[in-house]
Amino acid sequence: MRTSIGHSLVVRALTKTAGLSGPMADEVALRVLNYFGYLDEMIDNALDHDDRRLFYFLQDMKILSTRWEETQLVSGRNWRIFYWSLNWDGIQRMLEDKPERDGPKDLYESLPDSVWSRGGEQEGMA
Repeated sequence: MRTSIGHSLVVRALTKTAGLSGPMADEVALRVLNYFGYLDEMIDNALDHDDRRLFYFLQDMKILSTRWEETQLVSGRNWRIFYWSLNWDGIQRMLEDKPERDGPKDLYESLPDSVWSRGGEQEGMA
């Protein structure tokens, strides 16, 4: 368990990645962290439908991750158990202030001006 990372870092990650405002990011962080308590992992069965949708959204933002394990029941059927984990390493990485890479951010900005002109009108084309 990581004790150095908590609510404030989750709020910062939500603000940076999901664009949530301060109060909304605070509410979402508390909602998520209430499920985890003092653990880094929790079972998916504890979630209600709305919170599960929120968790999938946070997985897309790389704030949460999932894993599953399979076990065999006495009846012979396989049973999958899904778990959610706080992605502390990913949160730490996204909060590091790294300098932007040199060069254009947009592919279109990197193209020369000659790409944007047709060069000459052809007959039958306007």
